[in-house]
Amino acid sequence: MKVLNLCAAVLAGVMLAACAPRSSGPALWRLADADSEIWLLGTVHVLSPGVKWRTARIEQAFDAAETVWFEAPTDEAAVAEIGALVAQLGANPPGVTLTSLLNAEENARYARVAKSLGVETASLEAARPWIAALQLSLALLTRQGADPNSGVETALEADAARRGKKMAYFESAALQMHIFADLPPAAEKRFFLATLRQIEEEADTTDEMDRLWANGRVDELGKLLQRQIDEAGPEVADALIHKRNAAWTAEIDAMMAGKGRVFIAVGTAHLTGPRGVPALLRAKGYAVEGP
Repeated sequence: MKVLNLCAAVLAGVMLAACAPRSSGPALWRLADADSEIWLLGTVHVLSPGVKWRTARIEQAFDAAETVWFEAPTDEAAVAEIGALVAQLGANPPGVTLTSLLNAEENARYARVAKSLGVETASLEAARPWIAALQLSLALLTRQGADPNSGVETALEADAARRGKKMAYFESAALQMHIFADLPPAAEKRFFLATLRQIEEEADTTDEMDRLWANGRVDELGKLLQRQIDEAGPEVADALIHKRNAAWTAEIDAMMAGKGRVFIAVGTAHLTGPRGVPALLRAKGYAVEGP
């Protein structure tokens, strides 16, 4: 399991099933000056191998890029680091269990969700709520036919390596794990409870998100994603989305001060809405083409 991809899938809330319809393609943004060109692609981190997303525009932008930026590395070294961090940061203190952190009503919903996904609650008793939320989300993705080791970035990283393109990353594996692990206890629990409710009540929104993403309808998709993020609470939204968007915008600003052609592939949730990266770049005065 690539936990980085799983984390990002949960953040974005985009869980694609198989058999996506033909479409105009996912959204792209572009900004450029005399000696720089940057393309931004809103991605899906976990999807069925059958989903078609490679449009001519995406291929042309990727082909022209000298450097490809992703959220974080997912190579063997990063996966090993993640495994060690999960063991270090993902377990409850001695004597504390996951179910002991929940009241009777919350435990009842947790039991229903776990049973519906074929997950034994005993297997998650030692897990902190954020780890349990990710594991349950992974189980849902798998049940819906998605491949946790498949996704847009996975394919693009392989292509970039094969073509000898330079790859760069906004974050480290450790930083991504600490985004979850450093949440205040109340915010972490709210994230877990929001995940339970969304799995139990909104799993059937997958097809709608699939359709909106594949057709580049970012305004509608952004509203759905924002509602899911908001349910997890302001601390979660700030840590998982807003602070990272601001940091990435600063990095892109620095790229524009240099020169070269760059292709950026990050989760769609980071590119939509008034606090998304394109909006932040426009606020800095850049003429960003795209939705």
